[in-house]
Amino acid sequence: MKKEFIETRSRVVKQVRRFFDERGYLEVQTPRLVGLPGQEPYLEPMWSEVKEADGKVHRGALITSPEYAMKRLLASDFDKIYDLGPCFRNGEPWDGTHDVEFMMLEWYRKGISIHELMDETEEMTRSVLKDLPKFRRLTVEEAMREYAGVELGGLLGDREAIANACRKHHQTVNETDTWDDLFFKIFLSEVEPKLGEVPTFLWRYPVSMAALAQKDSDDSRYALRVELYVGSLELANGFVELAEPVEQRARFKEEQELRRSLGKDVWPIDERFMSALPSMGQAAGIAFGVDRLAMLVAGAESISDLMPIPVQERF
Repeated sequence: MKKEFIETRSRVVKQVRRFFDERGYLEVQTPRLVGLPGQEPYLEPMWSEVKEADGKVHRGALITSPEYAMKRLLASDFDKIYDLGPCFRNGEPWDGTHDVEFMMLEWYRKGISIHELMDETEEMTRSVLKDLPKFRRLTVEEAMREYAGVELGGLLGDREAIANACRKHHQTVNETDTWDDLFFKIFLSEVEPKLGEVPTFLWRYPVSMAALAQKDSDDSRYALRVELYVGSLELANGFVELAEPVEQRARFKEEQELRRSLGKDVWPIDERFMSALPSMGQAAGIAFGVDRLAMLVAGAESISDLMPIPVQERF
């Protein structure tokens, strides 16, 4: 344990709060234990149970993100909110940049574009991590062209075309690989490792990776999703938020089917969240890894260095 790392993390958390408080955001503490967590195929909640005094038992999970609850607040007439608190993900690698429990910052604001979201994210990051060079903004299509020599536009939705691209880049292709699987074989090996050399917003993802993001009105093959890379770390993932329940339900069902195909547990769609979506309106938001930001400030090699009691010493 290094006391100065823990002190640095504390200062980073205070600075983040100061940034949003000074800009008129309301801090909200959303529930950490919920009945229906997120549907993401590659994230695993930590499940527990809640017992009432009469013995009735409810299945519950610690949240992987406060996203659902915060969007319900947006639908209830809140317009500038942030949540800064712990989140939990099971099955994560204990590799220095992940932890089963970590500090997540999420903020949402009505009426802003993806470019305004990037502006505010850069301002917040600079308020904590000083002397950064100018942030770049690259679309996924531009990044694949620049770093891998791949013209993504002609490959979208065409599994055989992207499979051939993988073979040309000496990547294996398996019968069970989806289009997204094949995309990431190139992206993770040739693109992502180079993104953080200069702080970079990577945005406009293929629509199959939209999650809870709106489609781009200029080209519906892409979604208004953005990630931020600084140094060797991915710090943030954000969207112009999808507020259309029919499209969102279809995406959730696709995620459920993918979870089933991976042999994972599946739970019902959160109908209270679905009912709130039409009232949310135009909004954008982003999830930001505060512990990773503190790692960069402190010069630490692992999230565990910043924890008073690291995960390896708790079990």
